[in-house]
Amino acid sequence: MPTTPALVSALRELGDRPAVVADGRAISGIGLLLGVSPPGGLPRALARRIAEHAALPPSAARAAEQRLRYWAGVLGPPPIRHTVLHPVTDLAVDLALATLLAGGTVHCGDPDQPPEQQLEAVATARATHLSLPSALLWRLSGQPGLAAHDLAALRLVLHVGPEPRQEDVYAAVDALGAVLAHVRAPDSNAEAADRRLRADAATASAAAWKYGIGVTAEQVHDFGAQLDRAVLAALLHTLQQSDVLTDPARGHPEAEVLAAAMVTPAQRPRVVRWLDALTRHGLLTRQDGGAQGPVFHGGPGPAAAEVREAWRPAVETWADGLGPAAALDRVRRGALRLPRLITGQETPRPAASPASPVRWAASRGFLGAALGALVRGTAEAHEGPGPLRVLELDAEGGEPAVARALAARPRPNTEHHSVPDGGRYDVVIASAGGLAGTGGPSTEDVPTLVQLLSPGGRLLLLAPTTEQLDLLITGDPHGLTARPAEHWRAALTAAGCPTVLTLPEDGHPMALLGQRLFAARVD
Repeated sequence: MPTTPALVSALRELGDRPAVVADGRAISGIGLLLGVSPPGGLPRALARRIAEHAALPPSAARAAEQRLRYWAGVLGPPPIRHTVLHPVTDLAVDLALATLLAGGTVHCGDPDQPPEQQLEAVATARATHLSLPSALLWRLSGQPGLAAHDLAALRLVLHVGPEPRQEDVYAAVDALGAVLAHVRAPDSNAEAADRRLRADAATASAAAWKYGIGVTAEQVHDFGAQLDRAVLAALLHTLQQSDVLTDPARGHPEAEVLAAAMVTPAQRPRVVRWLDALTRHGLLTRQDGGAQGPVFHGGPGPAAAEVREAWRPAVETWADGLGPAAALDRVRRGALRLPRLITGQETPRPAASPASPVRWAASRGFLGAALGALVRGTAEAHEGPGPLRVLELDAEGGEPAVARALAARPRPNTEHHSVPDGGRYDVVIASAGGLAGTGGPSTEDVPTLVQLLSPGGRLLLLAPTTEQLDLLITGDPHGLTARPAEHWRAALTAAGCPTVLTLPEDGHPMALLGQRLFAARVD
């Protein structure tokens, strides 16, 4: 006697209850058996597979259902309201059919929608389950507005992709509050691209290794603290020479500080940033002064001899193999000129290029070697059909390591651009401190950079991850803004980069210098 396939029985049991929801329209279990489907790739694929399944002989139906029962076991017990945010693939269809076999409801999402709309759809469906590509999961879990969506019903997230990084998994679990289950997508183009990028990053680390010889985490940490202490002492002493900010009991409005120090209009923004930095680091306190603006309180500060002495430990630590003496000397000389600079007695000295932080001078050898190796690896693997298109956005005229790496390729196979030409690029190289049209580094620049990439392209981004206080003395004050490495990684992931690697790696002594190279790819 013939038996009814289990999937058909499950759909009959659902009866008139919603089995699939797509584009705001619900289809019942009976409707699916009758071949009803709304517009959309996944609903149509489901209806087609159900029709094919219903026509299978019993032995073939049991074999097909064995795979579906496996996925139903992964989904777990009801209730199951499963939002599928996958492109139409065999796996997406299997997951949806397994949901129906388990008596659940499938909500067909749109993987191409903006993340906010996707999150809203999951919340509206009160989804207990979510399946999606891994890259989309990292993007959703990093959305700034995630907390505004009620995802309390979510129990299980199935993500499909290459082997994930543990930090991505932890971040997604914390953000979504659900169990994550990884489904490996074997031998996919994305996985192959990941392997190539990771291999190139390992080669880059090996190429840069010699530049970190002898540098210890303790040395870098000590130097950073000593440098910042000397810079802040110089800034405070410069202001206190005008008999302000020396008495804890007396507050000084911002305008009074500027007037007492005889700061020229052109230098007022710079000195306002000094006040902000001194407040953030606890050397001043700030109160709301209402209509007169912020009011600052100081206290007894360093004498001239103490300011000079504050530089000594930084110089000694720096001289122990961290970087060239000229880089730190430039900051010390700049500190001596500050009183004359802010009053207009001395005009700012024109520079051939924007001032670089001291820490960059110590990092440049390592990062330049790593950057050159990554560019070289990309160029050597490029097979066309057209030339390798490289866009190098750098206000300082480009990194020599990049030019050397590209020179090794025959010229017809490489196009090296310094400004966008309206096309897409295989490689985009950018320094966050010198992005065109910005006053300094910002994670907000990342989506614009990612949009310049061709499918499969790589973004190589140099960015500061530690505050660069010495720029308050020597350089573009807008360049102070820094973001921790995890912020840059989150910005790159949210912009559509499924894989983001960081050089030097977290925990490496050179990473403590606060200058990092982020290597990211797009699908």
